[in-house]
Amino acid sequence: MKFCECLNDYIEKISCTGKELAKNSNISEAIISRYRNGERVPDADGEYLRNLAEGIARTAAEKGIRDIEAGAVLEKFQSLLTEKKSDGFFSQKLDILIRELNINISVFADALHYDPSYISKIRTGKRKPAHQQEFLDCVCRYVAENCRSERESSILASLLNCKEDKIQQKENLQMILRQWLCSAEREEDYISGFLKKVDEFNLDDYIRIIHFDSLKVPKIPFQMPVSRHYHGLKEMREGELDFLKTAVLSRSMDPLYLCCDMPVEDMAEDQDFSKKYMFGLAMALKKGLHINIIHNVERPMKDMMLGLENWVPLYMTGQISPYYIKGVQNEIYGHLHYSAGTVAMTGECISGHHDMAHYYLTNNREEAEFYRKNAEFLLKKAKPLMEIYRDQQKLELEKFLEEDSRVPGSRRRILAAPPLFLLPEELLNRILDRCNVKAKREIKEYQEKEKQRMEKIFLHSRVTDELSEISEKEYAEHPVALPVAGCFLEENILLNYEEYRACAEAAEKYAKKQEAYEFVSARVRGFRNIQINCHVGKWCMVSKNKAPSIHFVIYHPKLRHALENVYLPIRDEEPEQEDADRTDIK
Repeated sequence: MKFCECLNDYIEKISCTGKELAKNSNISEAIISRYRNGERVPDADGEYLRNLAEGIARTAAEKGIRDIEAGAVLEKFQSLLTEKKSDGFFSQKLDILIRELNINISVFADALHYDPSYISKIRTGKRKPAHQQEFLDCVCRYVAENCRSERESSILASLLNCKEDKIQQKENLQMILRQWLCSAEREEDYISGFLKKVDEFNLDDYIRIIHFDSLKVPKIPFQMPVSRHYHGLKEMREGELDFLKTAVLSRSMDPLYLCCDMPVEDMAEDQDFSKKYMFGLAMALKKGLHINIIHNVERPMKDMMLGLENWVPLYMTGQISPYYIKGVQNEIYGHLHYSAGTVAMTGECISGHHDMAHYYLTNNREEAEFYRKNAEFLLKKAKPLMEIYRDQQKLELEKFLEEDSRVPGSRRRILAAPPLFLLPEELLNRILDRCNVKAKREIKEYQEKEKQRMEKIFLHSRVTDELSEISEKEYAEHPVALPVAGCFLEENILLNYEEYRACAEAAEKYAKKQEAYEFVSARVRGFRNIQINCHVGKWCMVSKNKAPSIHFVIYHPKLRHALENVYLPIRDEEPEQEDADRTDIK
């Protein structure tokens, strides 16, 4: 018996709804739904499983059923999950393996003598292999025989959390890969770090920390020869800093173009260089330069997201346009291509021989113009990794959302505040009056536009909203702002707890009469300052709800897929006793 089958048996036996069980177990309806349909399982020794067992026993007692005890339920669940841990097959990990190695499904299925559609169902967890052990052997053998390039070995080492030399032998790789595929250890949620950084990021604090406001762009020309050559990793770092110095100190206001697929593992270890590099970029932004960067996304998701996290502070300025080039998987050559009006830098190396790399920096007018044109050609071949909207792009954002409201497709939203379009007029007026808001007319017009957009969507598609419940105690420390990020106001409009609850109740009431709308109240911590809006299969938007507002509309398939499938909690709720213990230790 599977865990999901056992859970459904208990629910049927005690004749309860998912909402009843969610209330008694302190677990969100959304998570219980995923447990029931087999999309997710709790950890065998985790708090969620204990809460679930206690919730089942509590619900049974409420209905007069006395023969269901929490201890027995927990033991039954753990036996199933432990059994799965020992010899189970985790579809999530197969999906990650296929995506990260960019395995061709048709070729893969043919080699394993399976139909491609059947492989797809196994990846998504809709089916289990009929002969599991045989299937595992075939998967591991295929990877060991066909995924042997330097890039693929690096990806595998990262996934399997081991050094590359440990998986050089096919037999070792097969053994380690099999263990990994069968392990119940939860995969890292690659995108949660990026989301947490956006959620917690305070632009004013960042600006204050790096002394951005007091930064002064020097007027003294930087004395650099017309051209200079650099060799190896150490000199590459020096060259990049020279490039930024020259760009900042020149009179040119042309945008920066940054594109690099050089190996960066060693560079990440040099914290001093990283600080100087990010400071150089901050200086360029202070000067008013726009930065176009082509990110290298053809690498493990984990590495890509760690790289993007470092760019969050710069993204928040609204002066960055990030791109990617689809399908480029160069495993032999590494390239660097920088341009900034009167200066340019190029570089190249052979993969695995970064110490022999060569870089060339020039401020020769003709050469700089040549490399600038090449940078523009390169950008035309790139796709937006994300669109970034600040107050300057307000009209463009409204146009984008208006046009999208006519496009069919399910929507999922993870909210930091109750949806604005459902706030009763009287309640909204009361909030605006209490806070003495000057932009009343603007906010009301924004709410009306959102209402109209949602009504258009409901004509052809479903929308699911998920909102984390907040206790009154926690709310006192972290009040919620009225969700008017699309207005780009300079100050937050903070709701009091009674207003917050009234807004949530309005959404719950509306969901009962609108069949195309579902409102899920999650009993776990989510985000405090950001909202995620996904048009499934099309795009996902991460919005900073509190001022200064910013919106990231993400199109890249891997990033979009990760956002579509993110689930609460992003931050686990910690027991009060543990918090007390930590305080004592301090």
